Amino acid sequence: MNIKNLIRIAVSLVIIVALFLHLDLRILLQKTLQLDIRLFLLSVGILIIQIFFLSLRWQECLNAGGRNSISFKTSFLMNIAGCFANMFFVASIGGIVAKSVLAVRHGVSLMHAIFATIFDRFLTLLALVIFSATATPFLLSVIDKNLMFLLTIIMGVFLLSIFLFFIVIKAGVARNYILSSRRRSRIAAKARIFLKNKSMIIKTLFHSLMAQTAFFMSVYILALGVDPQNANNIVFFALLPILALVASLPISYGGWGVREGAFVFGLSLIGFSMENAFMLSMQVGLASIVAPFVIGLPFLLRDDLKEFLIGSKSKHERFQG
Repeated sequence: MNIKNLIRIAVSLVIIVALFLHLDLRILLQKTLQLDIRLFLLSVGILIIQIFFLSLRWQECLNAGGRNSISFKTSFLMNIAGCFANMFFVASIGGIVAKSVLAVRHGVSLMHAIFATIFDRFLTLLALVIFSATATPFLLSVIDKNLMFLLTIIMGVFLLSIFLFFIVIKAGVARNYILSSRRRSRIAAKARIFLKNKSMIIKTLFHSLMAQTAFFMSVYILALGVDPQNANNIVFFALLPILALVASLPISYGGWGVREGAFVFGLSLIGFSMENAFMLSMQVGLASIVAPFVIGLPFLLRDDLKEFLIGSKSKHERFQG
């Protein structure tokens, strides 16, 4: 295990221990014993819907340009494998690598798999920024003005960067520089496949928004079992995209610790106790682990699982393009 992974584990442990020192363990234990299994299972079911939309998005990314014909079933299995990889490896990079490797093994070119992975991750971030920007007006009454200004600037810069990037690509400003290198030309050609496919962009953005909506609904269902009074609040929904953005920072073990810290700080602004916010965050993390196992278990028992993992293309065919 390298130093970066050890640092991520340390970050998770330090934050969780620091939170524990400020929690009333008696209340936390009481909340744990009051876990509503029905709501938890419903939350897991909604997370399975999220995986469904993420699989549709991944399929669109892999099949962009028309050279590949990856089925939904294969895309779905790749996403399940990515979820498992996120659990067994220290950072979300495990899931990214797993999905990319499986894409290559199933006939997608290496460069296309890399672009598909980057575009896939970018869409998740874009969906969260869109939801965060939409929710910002509802947070004016609970978030410090300076913090709100900072969040607004960050989201504005991100969205402006996307707009300018598309303008530059469409205008061909860097055309001569790109064409001066065969490698840059190949990268640019692959980028155009994604950036100029309007139908694919619309579909994948829709799938991203639906996937994040499913995640937010899953958190809401869990919150009903923890603190229903504060959960039934528009500001609660407005906070979720920002909390999800913070939790997605790749600085801890699978988001553990960072997510708990974000939930405790953010939800305290709308009346959640530290114990309730911490318990909700832990339930979100646990549900995110259970969901892929529930839906992936039948495939783990498949006789042809090995064939799926190995793929059907030769090494030479896989690395063409």
